[in-house]
Amino acid sequence: MRRQKPSLLQRAVNVAWYATVGMKRSFQAARRSRLTQGWNMRTSAGDANQVIYRDHETLRQRSREQSINSPYIKRFHRLLKQNVIGPRGIQLQSKAMTPGGLADKRAREKIEKAWKRFCKKGNFDVTGRYSFVTFMNLWVETLARDGEVMVRLVRGYPNAWGFALQILECDRLDLNYNDLLPNGNRVRMGVEIDDWERPVAYYLLRDHPGDTQQRPPARERHQRIPASELLHTFEPWRPHQARGFTWAHAAMLELFHLDEYRKAEMLAAEHGAKLTGFFEQDAEWMEPPGEDEQDAEVEESIEAGTAKVLPYGLKFTPYKSDHPATNFAPFIKAGLRGTAAGLGPSYNRLANDLEGVNFSSMRSGDLDERDFYKSVQQFVISELLDFVFEAWLEMAMLNGALRLPFASLERYLEVNWQPRGWDWVDPAKDAKAASESIRNRTKSRSYYIRQGGDDPDEVFDEIAREEEALRERGLAVSTDPPESPNEQDEDEERDAA
Repeated sequence: MRRQKPSLLQRAVNVAWYATVGMKRSFQAARRSRLTQGWNMRTSAGDANQVIYRDHETLRQRSREQSINSPYIKRFHRLLKQNVIGPRGIQLQSKAMTPGGLADKRAREKIEKAWKRFCKKGNFDVTGRYSFVTFMNLWVETLARDGEVMVRLVRGYPNAWGFALQILECDRLDLNYNDLLPNGNRVRMGVEIDDWERPVAYYLLRDHPGDTQQRPPARERHQRIPASELLHTFEPWRPHQARGFTWAHAAMLELFHLDEYRKAEMLAAEHGAKLTGFFEQDAEWMEPPGEDEQDAEVEESIEAGTAKVLPYGLKFTPYKSDHPATNFAPFIKAGLRGTAAGLGPSYNRLANDLEGVNFSSMRSGDLDERDFYKSVQQFVISELLDFVFEAWLEMAMLNGALRLPFASLERYLEVNWQPRGWDWVDPAKDAKAASESIRNRTKSRSYYIRQGGDDPDEVFDEIAREEEALRERGLAVSTDPPESPNEQDEDEERDAA
């Protein structure tokens, strides 16, 4: 059979292709040379689950060790609890509406009161140990430390609402169970997923693998929990990912070496402070002691303003220690900056170091750090609280703990979660800027109230009650502060224009 000659277009394409084979790589980071040999060995073509499976258990255990022994990881977890959850937790604000589109104040009040009672210790979780705030603190710390956390939605629990939560460590989710099921679903590290990679069920070990008192083996090694009953939360890293890993993964190695160096310097400094010097024997003046003889005794008790006479043949050599080294503080600071970059909070907050910080840099750092916490707050709301409230409301209405018509369930699901806010960085300037924004109608009063972590409706109701109480007592009511002369002049010029 005669071979057909390539067309002119095909020959031109082939020439262009072969011409690029000998070209150097355009991306410097993709070049392979002796300078990047170590980098080449660290790269992997595996999918997200293969990469996570290989190191998952080691990462988790090392992260837990550092959460106990590293003061900086302990500080990181405390900052998360203080700034993401806050002292009052993330507050529920019902936004239930009537069929006519008006605020259903009666339903809102009922929902919020019932939720507050449910959030008390003894009601919120199956153990009865945690209130809503304590549970949320444990949840966010577990998520950051282990990289993932599970919450079981226990419907039909024997309490007034017929509902409670159970928090579970992901050790129970069998890491080594990987399978292709007869129905076509796959199991990846204990998570059953369908063809769309949507979680269908979770395979939990019947006991925590670290529990020393295991129950007798059952016929089935796993409990298969449907995804509708279990919330498995982790921060996504790559598509197709079935499990999570610790948030401290990029900082742990540097922090480990930093802690080791810091302990070594501390021990060396302590040793240098305790050891003052050495007594040396001069062979020309002293003969070695016999079998039954001992070295000359030297009195080593020291008092201020005293001098000592050494026996013949001995001389004293002071011990000079250069620890802690002069580069100790800069090295620790540089290492902690890298650690803070890997964790999220600013270096100054993580290290409790405000040395050399001016107001402008502190303000800039605070604003950037608050954006980090706000992102985590929204993650908590979308990954946990929305699902928990929906399941709670449904069960509370079915059990009669919340007497509202079940047919209107969809209207009652409208809520707003109000996370904690922060005080102004510069109260005078920020308050003036807020007043200008409200006056220019670029932002609302409600916006600034929400920024402070409060519910605008509650604040407005409280102001109305306060003003009514002032009127009843015959006191003047003034809602606007007196204008300064400059502000009056500006208003007059604006009116004239």
